[in-house]
Amino acid sequence: MFGFERRWARDALSAFAPEQGPGLAPSAGEVDYDAVLQRMLREVAPLAIIGLRLAVWSAALAPLWLLGKFATISSLGSSHRPALLSALLTHRVFAVRELAMLLKLCAAMALLGVPSVRSRSGYDDARAAQPESGVRIRLPKSREEQVPLRVWPAQDGALTEVELEREHTQAAS
Repeated sequence: MFGFERRWARDALSAFAPEQGPGLAPSAGEVDYDAVLQRMLREVAPLAIIGLRLAVWSAALAPLWLLGKFATISSLGSSHRPALLSALLTHRVFAVRELAMLLKLCAAMALLGVPSVRSRSGYDDARAAQPESGVRIRLPKSREEQVPLRVWPAQDGALTEVELEREHTQAAS
């Protein structure tokens, strides 16, 4: 990548979680977006390299083709970059949304690759990873199997058996 492409990429990736912003909010210099992008470019297939570079160019020139401003993402103020990325992520054209999502994936890998940011996110905390519904269910393997449904409530982890009522349909003779 050329120097200007690296600058565009750094400015785009850092806009997904701005410094001193809400959420993960890395401090200045805490996340090395350049290193993560360079590693991805080194490790991926040639077609993915084209996709990554196209994603960088798409985001970098988005002020021109999306907002009608004669600017790049680097020349926009850092407070305007997250809104620009949000517009790309919700664009009506699928390819534009996917290229922006590829950049977001790179930013997430860079953010979660830093132990201090990852610990603030709670990513590694098993207690915080509760099932969304609060209940785990194991269903019988076949219709003929007459075992009760087993349910594990997320709060206390105790196994509870629940009987299911099954509809029996009679075949017409």
